[in-house]
Amino acid sequence: MKVLILENGRLFQKILRDLLIELDCTVSCVRTGEEGLELIANTGDETRYDLIIASQHIFDNSGSAFIEYCKNSELQTPVILLTSEPNETLLKNARSAGIKDIFPKTNITYLKSSIRYYIQGEQKFDIQGGRVLYVEDSASVAHIVTKYLKKLNLEITHFATAEEAFHAFTDNEYDLLITDVMLEGTMDGLSLVRMIRASNTHSAKIPILAMTGHDEAQMRIDLLHAGINDYVTKPPIEEELAARVNNLIINKRLADQVREQQRALFNIAMTDQLTTCHNRHSLSDYAPKYIKDALRYNYPLSVMILDLDRFKNVNDAFGHTTGDIVLSEVGKILMSSCRQGDIVSRIGGEEFLVLLPHCTIYDAMHKGENIRSMIELAKPSGLRVTASIGVASLIKQHGEDFDKLYKAADSAVYNSKKNGRNQVSADLQSIEDSELQHASGG
Repeated sequence: MKVLILENGRLFQKILRDLLIELDCTVSCVRTGEEGLELIANTGDETRYDLIIASQHIFDNSGSAFIEYCKNSELQTPVILLTSEPNETLLKNARSAGIKDIFPKTNITYLKSSIRYYIQGEQKFDIQGGRVLYVEDSASVAHIVTKYLKKLNLEITHFATAEEAFHAFTDNEYDLLITDVMLEGTMDGLSLVRMIRASNTHSAKIPILAMTGHDEAQMRIDLLHAGINDYVTKPPIEEELAARVNNLIINKRLADQVREQQRALFNIAMTDQLTTCHNRHSLSDYAPKYIKDALRYNYPLSVMILDLDRFKNVNDAFGHTTGDIVLSEVGKILMSSCRQGDIVSRIGGEEFLVLLPHCTIYDAMHKGENIRSMIELAKPSGLRVTASIGVASLIKQHGEDFDKLYKAADSAVYNSKKNGRNQVSADLQSIEDSELQHASGG
Protein backbone atom coordinates (compact mmCIF):
# COMPACT_ATOMS: atom_id res chain seq x y z
CA MET A 1 0.00 0.00 0.00
CA LYS A 2 1.30 3.45 -0.99
CA VAL A 3 0.61 6.10 1.69
CA LEU A 4 1.07 9.87 1.77
CA ILE A 5 1.55 11.55 5.18
CA LEU A 6 0.76 15.24 5.47
CA GLU A 7 2.06 16.29 8.91
CA ASN A 8 4.09 19.37 9.89
CA GLY A 9 5.44 17.93 13.16
CA ARG A 10 8.69 16.05 12.51
CA LEU A 11 8.37 13.77 15.56
CA PHE A 12 4.81 12.77 14.80
CA GLN A 13 5.68 12.38 11.13
CA LYS A 14 8.45 9.92 12.12
CA ILE A 15 6.09 7.95 14.39
CA LEU A 16 3.60 7.51 11.55
CA ARG A 17 6.30 6.71 9.01
CA ASP A 18 7.90 4.01 11.19
CA LEU A 19 4.50 2.40 11.84
CA LEU A 20 3.56 2.35 8.16
CA ILE A 21 6.93 0.94 7.07
CA GLU A 22 6.46 -1.78 9.69
CA LEU A 23 3.14 -2.56 7.97
CA ASP A 24 4.97 -2.96 4.60
CA CYS A 25 3.67 0.35 3.23
CA THR A 26 5.54 2.64 0.85
CA VAL A 27 5.51 6.05 2.53
CA SER A 28 5.92 9.65 1.34
CA CYS A 29 5.90 12.61 3.75
CA VAL A 30 5.12 16.30 3.21
CA ARG A 31 4.57 19.18 5.66
CA THR A 32 2.12 21.46 3.83
CA GLY A 33 -0.88 21.24 1.57
CA GLU A 34 1.06 22.82 -1.29
CA GLU A 35 3.76 20.15 -1.04
CA GLY A 36 1.11 17.44 -0.93
CA LEU A 37 -0.73 18.83 -3.95
CA GLU A 38 2.49 19.10 -5.93
CA LEU A 39 3.47 15.52 -5.07
CA ILE A 40 0.04 14.12 -6.01
CA ALA A 41 -0.09 16.12 -9.24
CA ASN A 42 3.27 14.67 -10.31
CA THR A 43 2.30 11.09 -9.48
CA GLY A 44 0.97 8.95 -12.33
CA ASP A 45 -2.02 6.62 -12.02
CA GLU A 46 0.25 3.60 -11.84
CA THR A 47 1.97 4.96 -8.71
CA ARG A 48 -0.96 6.82 -7.15
CA TYR A 49 -1.47 6.83 -3.40
CA ASP A 50 -3.84 4.29 -1.83
CA LEU A 51 -4.27 6.32 1.37
CA ILE A 52 -3.62 9.85 2.64
CA ILE A 53 -3.10 10.53 6.37
CA ALA A 54 -3.31 14.24 7.11
CA SER A 55 -3.24 16.47 10.18
CA GLN A 56 -6.04 18.96 10.77
CA HIS A 57 -3.90 21.91 9.62
CA ILE A 58 -4.80 21.00 6.04
CA PHE A 59 -7.93 23.07 6.65
CA ASP A 60 -5.84 26.27 6.89
CA ASN A 61 -5.02 28.43 3.89
CA SER A 62 -2.11 26.26 2.75
CA GLY A 63 -4.26 23.16 2.49
CA SER A 64 -7.49 24.39 0.91
CA ALA A 65 -6.38 23.52 -2.62
CA PHE A 66 -5.18 20.11 -1.42
CA ILE A 67 -8.57 19.38 0.17
CA GLU A 68 -10.43 20.52 -2.95
CA TYR A 69 -8.27 18.29 -5.13
CA CYS A 70 -8.82 15.22 -2.93
CA LYS A 71 -12.57 15.85 -2.89
CA ASN A 72 -12.98 16.25 -6.66
CA SER A 73 -10.27 13.90 -7.91
CA GLU A 74 -11.40 10.91 -9.97
CA LEU A 75 -8.83 8.81 -8.11
CA GLN A 76 -10.93 9.14 -4.91
CA THR A 77 -8.04 8.36 -2.58
CA PRO A 78 -9.39 7.90 0.97
CA VAL A 79 -8.22 10.50 3.50
CA ILE A 80 -7.80 9.90 7.25
CA LEU A 81 -7.74 13.04 9.36
CA LEU A 82 -5.62 13.24 12.54
CA THR A 83 -6.72 15.77 15.15
CA SER A 84 -5.69 16.74 18.66
CA GLU A 85 -8.61 19.14 19.19
CA PRO A 86 -11.86 17.73 17.77
CA ASN A 87 -14.69 20.25 17.58
CA GLU A 88 -17.99 20.65 15.78
CA THR A 89 -16.60 22.97 13.09
CA LEU A 90 -13.75 20.58 12.30
CA LEU A 91 -16.09 17.60 12.07
CA LYS A 92 -18.42 19.54 9.78
CA ASN A 93 -15.53 20.55 7.51
CA ALA A 94 -14.26 16.96 7.45
CA ARG A 95 -17.66 15.58 6.41
CA SER A 96 -18.10 18.15 3.65
CA ALA A 97 -14.58 17.41 2.39
CA GLY A 98 -15.33 13.69 2.13
CA ILE A 99 -12.84 12.66 4.84
CA LYS A 100 -13.11 8.90 5.37
CA ASP A 101 -12.16 8.65 9.07
CA ILE A 102 -10.99 10.85 11.93
CA PHE A 103 -8.45 9.51 14.44
CA PRO A 104 -7.29 11.31 17.62
CA LYS A 105 -3.60 12.20 17.94
CA THR A 106 -3.75 12.42 21.73
CA ASN A 107 -3.64 8.65 22.29
CA ILE A 108 -0.66 7.25 20.38
CA THR A 109 -1.43 3.62 21.31
CA TYR A 110 -5.02 3.88 20.07
CA LEU A 111 -3.90 5.72 16.93
CA LYS A 112 -1.36 3.03 16.06
CA SER A 113 -3.95 0.29 16.63
CA SER A 114 -6.51 2.11 14.47
CA ILE A 115 -4.13 2.63 11.57
CA ARG A 116 -2.80 -0.92 11.87
CA TYR A 117 -6.35 -2.34 11.79
CA TYR A 118 -7.34 -0.08 8.89
CA ILE A 119 -4.37 -1.06 6.72
CA GLN A 120 -4.18 -4.75 7.61
CA GLY A 121 -7.94 -5.03 7.26
CA GLU A 122 -7.69 -3.54 3.78
CA GLN A 123 -4.94 -5.97 2.84
CA LYS A 124 -6.76 -9.06 4.13
CA PHE A 125 -10.09 -8.13 2.60
CA ASP A 126 -10.12 -11.03 0.12
CA ILE A 127 -13.08 -13.18 -0.92
CA GLN A 128 -11.58 -14.55 -4.11
CA GLY A 129 -13.04 -17.91 -5.07
CA GLY A 130 -16.31 -17.46 -3.18
CA ARG A 131 -19.41 -19.09 -4.67
CA VAL A 132 -22.57 -16.98 -4.94
CA LEU A 133 -26.09 -18.22 -5.68
CA TYR A 134 -27.87 -15.28 -7.33
CA VAL A 135 -31.63 -15.09 -7.98
CA GLU A 136 -32.97 -12.30 -10.19
CA ASP A 137 -35.69 -12.37 -12.87
CA SER A 138 -34.71 -9.06 -14.50
CA ALA A 139 -32.13 -9.72 -17.20
CA SER A 140 -30.82 -6.15 -17.14
CA VAL A 141 -30.35 -6.05 -13.35
CA ALA A 142 -28.81 -9.54 -13.37
CA HIS A 143 -26.30 -8.42 -16.01
CA ILE A 144 -25.19 -5.40 -13.97
CA VAL A 145 -24.97 -7.22 -10.62
CA THR A 146 -23.15 -10.20 -12.15
CA LYS A 147 -20.59 -7.80 -13.66
CA TYR A 148 -20.07 -6.19 -10.24
CA LEU A 149 -19.65 -9.56 -8.53
CA LYS A 150 -17.21 -10.90 -11.11
CA LYS A 151 -14.95 -7.93 -10.37
CA LEU A 152 -14.62 -9.45 -6.87
CA ASN A 153 -13.41 -12.73 -8.44
CA LEU A 154 -16.54 -14.57 -7.32
CA GLU A 155 -18.11 -17.59 -9.01
CA ILE A 156 -21.73 -16.72 -9.84
CA THR A 157 -24.59 -19.17 -10.38
CA HIS A 158 -27.64 -17.24 -11.60
CA PHE A 159 -31.26 -18.35 -11.76
CA ALA A 160 -34.37 -16.40 -12.73
CA THR A 161 -36.72 -18.27 -10.38
CA ALA A 162 -36.64 -19.19 -6.71
CA GLU A 163 -37.65 -22.77 -7.48
CA GLU A 164 -34.54 -23.35 -9.61
CA ALA A 165 -32.35 -21.66 -7.02
CA PHE A 166 -33.68 -23.81 -4.18
CA HIS A 167 -32.95 -27.03 -6.10
CA ALA A 168 -29.39 -25.78 -6.75
CA PHE A 169 -29.03 -24.84 -3.08
CA THR A 170 -29.93 -28.37 -1.92
CA ASP A 171 -27.37 -29.96 -4.26
CA ASN A 172 -24.40 -27.58 -3.94
CA GLU A 173 -22.35 -25.57 -1.45
CA TYR A 174 -22.41 -21.76 -1.64
CA ASP A 175 -20.84 -18.94 0.37
CA LEU A 176 -23.65 -16.44 -0.20
CA LEU A 177 -27.21 -16.21 -1.49
CA ILE A 178 -28.31 -12.97 -3.15
CA THR A 179 -32.00 -12.89 -4.00
CA ASP A 180 -34.47 -10.38 -5.36
CA VAL A 181 -37.63 -10.17 -3.27
CA MET A 182 -40.21 -9.94 -6.06
CA LEU A 183 -39.72 -12.87 -8.44
CA GLU A 184 -41.71 -14.49 -11.20
CA GLY A 185 -43.10 -17.95 -10.52
CA THR A 186 -44.91 -19.52 -7.58
CA MET A 187 -42.19 -18.70 -5.04
CA ASP A 188 -40.92 -15.23 -4.21
CA GLY A 189 -37.67 -14.25 -2.52
CA LEU A 190 -39.22 -14.15 0.95
CA SER A 191 -40.48 -17.72 0.60
CA LEU A 192 -37.06 -18.83 -0.66
CA VAL A 193 -35.40 -17.35 2.43
CA ARG A 194 -37.87 -19.10 4.74
CA MET A 195 -37.42 -22.48 3.00
CA ILE A 196 -33.63 -22.26 3.22
CA ARG A 197 -33.67 -21.30 6.89
CA ALA A 198 -36.09 -24.16 7.60
CA SER A 199 -33.93 -26.78 5.85
CA ASN A 200 -32.33 -29.14 8.34
CA THR A 201 -28.73 -28.88 7.07
CA HIS A 202 -25.61 -26.92 7.97
CA SER A 203 -26.15 -24.97 4.72
CA ALA A 204 -29.28 -23.42 6.25
CA LYS A 205 -26.97 -20.87 7.90
CA ILE A 206 -25.73 -19.51 4.58
CA PRO A 207 -25.59 -15.67 4.64
CA ILE A 208 -28.42 -14.11 2.62
CA LEU A 209 -28.43 -10.67 1.00
CA ALA A 210 -31.85 -9.53 -0.17
CA MET A 211 -32.33 -7.02 -3.00
CA THR A 212 -35.51 -4.98 -3.22
CA GLY A 213 -36.76 -2.20 -5.43
CA HIS A 214 -39.20 -1.05 -2.75
CA ASP A 215 -37.43 0.18 0.36
CA GLU A 216 -40.44 -0.19 2.65
CA ALA A 217 -40.13 -0.56 6.43
CA GLN A 218 -42.56 -3.50 6.68
CA MET A 219 -40.82 -5.35 3.85
CA ARG A 220 -37.46 -4.95 5.60
CA ILE A 221 -38.95 -6.19 8.88
CA ASP A 222 -40.48 -9.25 7.17
CA LEU A 223 -37.18 -10.06 5.48
CA LEU A 224 -35.20 -9.74 8.72
CA HIS A 225 -37.74 -11.93 10.56
CA ALA A 226 -37.43 -14.51 7.78
CA GLY A 227 -33.68 -14.67 8.35
CA ILE A 228 -31.81 -12.44 5.91
CA ASN A 229 -28.48 -11.04 7.04
CA ASP A 230 -28.50 -7.83 5.03
CA TYR A 231 -30.27 -6.06 2.17
CA VAL A 232 -29.65 -3.48 -0.55
CA THR A 233 -32.00 -1.49 -2.72
CA LYS A 234 -32.09 -1.75 -6.51
CA PRO A 235 -30.30 -0.66 -8.53
CA PRO A 236 -27.37 -1.36 -6.20
CA ILE A 237 -24.40 0.97 -5.88
CA GLU A 238 -21.31 -1.02 -6.86
CA GLU A 239 -19.15 -0.04 -3.88
CA GLU A 240 -21.99 -0.65 -1.40
CA LEU A 241 -22.77 -4.06 -2.90
CA ALA A 242 -19.08 -5.01 -2.83
CA ALA A 243 -18.73 -3.99 0.84
CA ARG A 244 -21.84 -5.92 1.93
CA VAL A 245 -20.88 -9.01 -0.07
CA ASN A 246 -17.34 -8.87 1.33
CA ASN A 247 -18.57 -8.62 4.91
CA LEU A 248 -21.06 -11.48 4.56
CA ILE A 249 -18.64 -13.91 2.91
CA ILE A 250 -15.78 -13.08 5.27
CA ASN A 251 -18.05 -13.58 8.29
CA LYS A 252 -19.19 -16.92 6.88
CA ARG A 253 -15.62 -18.06 6.41
CA LEU A 254 -14.76 -17.03 9.96
CA ALA A 255 -17.80 -18.97 11.22
CA ASP A 256 -16.72 -21.99 9.14
CA GLN A 257 -13.26 -21.82 10.70
CA VAL A 258 -14.74 -21.69 14.20
CA ARG A 259 -16.99 -24.67 13.41
CA GLU A 260 -14.02 -26.68 12.09
CA GLN A 261 -11.99 -25.81 15.17
CA GLN A 262 -14.88 -26.85 17.42
CA ARG A 263 -15.18 -30.14 15.55
CA ALA A 264 -11.45 -30.75 15.84
CA LEU A 265 -11.46 -29.96 19.56
CA PHE A 266 -14.47 -32.22 20.08
CA ASN A 267 -12.70 -35.08 18.28
CA ILE A 268 -9.59 -34.54 20.40
CA ALA A 269 -11.66 -34.53 23.58
CA MET A 270 -13.65 -37.64 22.65
CA THR A 271 -11.05 -39.74 20.81
CA ASP A 272 -8.13 -41.85 21.95
CA GLN A 273 -5.27 -40.37 19.93
CA LEU A 274 -3.30 -43.64 19.62
CA THR A 275 -6.06 -45.94 18.38
CA THR A 276 -8.62 -43.35 17.12
CA CYS A 277 -11.28 -45.23 19.09
CA HIS A 278 -13.58 -43.38 21.48
CA ASN A 279 -12.02 -42.67 24.85
CA ARG A 280 -13.39 -43.16 28.37
CA HIS A 281 -14.83 -39.63 28.42
CA SER A 282 -16.72 -40.30 25.20
CA LEU A 283 -18.00 -43.62 26.55
CA SER A 284 -19.36 -41.95 29.69
CA ASP A 285 -21.30 -39.60 27.40
CA TYR A 286 -22.74 -42.26 25.08
CA ALA A 287 -23.41 -45.16 27.49
CA PRO A 288 -26.32 -43.60 29.47
CA LYS A 289 -28.03 -42.59 26.23
CA TYR A 290 -27.69 -46.10 24.79
CA ILE A 291 -29.11 -47.65 27.97
CA LYS A 292 -32.09 -45.29 28.07
CA ASP A 293 -32.90 -45.98 24.42
CA ALA A 294 -32.63 -49.75 24.92
CA LEU A 295 -35.04 -49.63 27.86
CA ARG A 296 -37.41 -47.19 26.18
CA TYR A 297 -37.69 -49.10 22.89
CA ASN A 298 -37.21 -52.56 24.44
CA TYR A 299 -34.28 -53.82 22.39
CA PRO A 300 -31.23 -55.78 23.61
CA LEU A 301 -28.00 -54.00 24.49
CA SER A 302 -24.74 -55.85 25.09
CA VAL A 303 -21.27 -54.86 26.21
CA MET A 304 -17.99 -56.50 25.24
CA ILE A 305 -14.80 -55.88 27.22
CA LEU A 306 -11.50 -56.99 25.69
CA ASP A 307 -8.21 -57.18 27.58
CA LEU A 308 -4.96 -58.06 25.80
CA ASP A 309 -3.17 -60.99 27.45
CA ARG A 310 0.20 -60.39 29.10
CA PHE A 311 0.55 -57.05 27.33
CA LYS A 312 3.11 -55.85 29.90
CA ASN A 313 5.48 -58.49 28.53
CA VAL A 314 5.21 -56.90 25.06
CA ASN A 315 6.21 -53.48 26.40
CA ASP A 316 9.02 -54.93 28.53
CA ALA A 317 10.49 -57.12 25.81
CA PHE A 318 9.99 -55.00 22.68
CA GLY A 319 9.47 -51.45 23.96
CA HIS A 320 6.53 -49.09 24.18
CA THR A 321 6.75 -48.15 20.48
CA THR A 322 5.98 -51.75 19.53
CA GLY A 323 3.31 -51.84 22.21
CA ASP A 324 1.67 -48.77 20.68
CA ILE A 325 1.66 -50.43 17.24
CA VAL A 326 -0.08 -53.47 18.74
CA LEU A 327 -2.73 -51.31 20.42
CA SER A 328 -3.30 -49.34 17.22
CA GLU A 329 -3.76 -52.53 15.17
CA VAL A 330 -6.17 -54.00 17.70
CA GLY A 331 -8.18 -50.76 17.60
CA LYS A 332 -8.40 -51.02 13.81
CA ILE A 333 -9.59 -54.63 14.04
CA LEU A 334 -12.32 -53.69 16.49
CA MET A 335 -13.57 -50.73 14.47
CA SER A 336 -13.53 -52.62 11.17
CA SER A 337 -15.47 -55.55 12.63
CA CYS A 338 -18.20 -53.50 14.31
CA ARG A 339 -21.38 -52.09 12.84
CA GLN A 340 -22.35 -48.48 12.39
CA GLY A 341 -23.85 -47.44 15.73
CA ASP A 342 -21.55 -49.65 17.80
CA ILE A 343 -19.23 -47.67 20.09
CA VAL A 344 -15.63 -48.88 20.29
CA SER A 345 -13.70 -47.34 23.21
CA ARG A 346 -10.26 -47.71 24.67
CA ILE A 347 -10.87 -47.52 28.41
CA GLY A 348 -7.44 -48.44 29.79
CA GLY A 349 -3.87 -49.22 28.78
CA GLU A 350 -4.65 -52.47 26.95
CA GLU A 351 -8.39 -52.66 27.64
CA PHE A 352 -11.19 -51.92 25.16
CA LEU A 353 -14.96 -51.78 25.53
CA VAL A 354 -17.58 -52.11 22.80
CA LEU A 355 -21.21 -51.01 23.20
CA LEU A 356 -23.45 -53.22 21.04
CA PRO A 357 -27.04 -51.97 20.60
CA HIS A 358 -29.61 -54.41 19.14
CA CYS A 359 -27.29 -57.27 20.06
CA THR A 360 -28.27 -60.25 22.27
CA ILE A 361 -25.88 -62.02 24.60
CA TYR A 362 -25.50 -64.87 22.08
CA ASP A 363 -24.79 -62.45 19.22
CA ALA A 364 -22.25 -60.70 21.44
CA MET A 365 -20.54 -64.03 22.23
CA HIS A 366 -20.36 -64.85 18.51
CA LYS A 367 -18.94 -61.42 17.68
CA GLY A 368 -16.45 -61.73 20.55
CA GLU A 369 -15.21 -65.09 19.23
CA ASN A 370 -14.71 -63.63 15.74
CA ILE A 371 -12.73 -60.70 17.14
CA ARG A 372 -10.65 -62.96 19.37
CA SER A 373 -9.73 -65.08 16.34
CA MET A 374 -8.93 -62.03 14.17
CA ILE A 375 -6.56 -60.60 16.82
CA GLU A 376 -4.74 -63.92 17.19
CA LEU A 377 -4.30 -64.26 13.42
CA ALA A 378 -3.31 -60.61 12.85
CA LYS A 379 0.11 -60.84 14.55
CA PRO A 380 0.73 -57.07 14.79
CA SER A 381 4.46 -56.23 14.59
CA GLY A 382 5.01 -59.95 13.96
CA LEU A 383 3.96 -60.87 17.49
CA ARG A 384 1.41 -63.43 18.57
CA VAL A 385 -1.11 -61.37 20.52
CA THR A 386 -4.21 -62.79 22.19
CA ALA A 387 -7.13 -61.30 24.06
CA SER A 388 -9.44 -62.33 26.88
CA ILE A 389 -13.00 -61.18 26.25
CA GLY A 390 -16.06 -60.86 28.45
CA VAL A 391 -19.61 -60.06 27.33
CA ALA A 392 -22.77 -59.10 29.21
CA SER A 393 -26.25 -57.91 28.30
CA LEU A 394 -28.48 -55.32 29.93
CA ILE A 395 -30.97 -57.01 32.29
CA LYS A 396 -33.58 -55.76 34.73
CA GLN A 397 -31.20 -55.96 37.69
CA HIS A 398 -28.98 -53.37 36.03
CA GLY A 399 -31.73 -50.77 35.65
CA GLU A 400 -30.23 -47.66 34.04
CA ASP A 401 -26.92 -48.11 35.84
CA PHE A 402 -24.15 -48.56 33.27
CA ASP A 403 -21.66 -49.33 36.03
CA LYS A 404 -23.56 -52.54 36.88
CA LEU A 405 -23.54 -53.64 33.23
CA TYR A 406 -19.82 -52.82 33.03
CA LYS A 407 -19.02 -54.87 36.15
CA ALA A 408 -20.91 -57.85 34.74
CA ALA A 409 -18.80 -57.82 31.55
CA ASP A 410 -15.62 -57.15 33.55
CA SER A 411 -16.31 -60.23 35.72
CA ALA A 412 -16.68 -62.25 32.53
CA VAL A 413 -13.24 -61.03 31.40
CA TYR A 414 -11.84 -62.16 34.75
CA ASN A 415 -13.30 -65.63 34.10
CA SER A 416 -11.60 -65.75 30.67
CA LYS A 417 -8.28 -64.86 32.31
CA LYS A 418 -8.76 -67.39 35.09
CA ASN A 419 -9.65 -70.19 32.69
CA GLY A 420 -6.53 -69.86 30.56
CA ARG A 421 -6.86 -66.56 28.58
CA ASN A 422 -7.47 -66.18 24.82
CA GLN A 423 -11.17 -66.99 25.11
CA VAL A 424 -14.63 -65.47 25.36
CA SER A 425 -16.75 -65.72 28.52
CA ALA A 426 -20.30 -64.51 29.08
CA ASP A 427 -22.02 -63.17 32.17
CA LEU A 428 -24.17 -66.02 33.51
CA GLN A 429 -26.98 -63.73 34.67
CA SER A 430 -27.25 -62.31 31.15
CA ILE A 431 -27.59 -65.85 29.73
CA GLU A 432 -30.16 -66.88 32.35
CA ASP A 433 -32.22 -63.75 31.72
CA SER A 434 -32.12 -64.37 27.96
CA GLU A 435 -33.24 -68.00 28.42
CA LEU A 436 -36.10 -66.95 30.71
CA GLN A 437 -37.30 -64.41 28.17
CA HIS A 438 -37.09 -66.99 25.40
CA ALA A 439 -39.02 -69.55 27.48
CA SER A 440 -41.72 -67.02 28.28
CA GLY A 441 -41.96 -65.91 24.65
CA GLY A 442 -40.65 -62.40 25.47
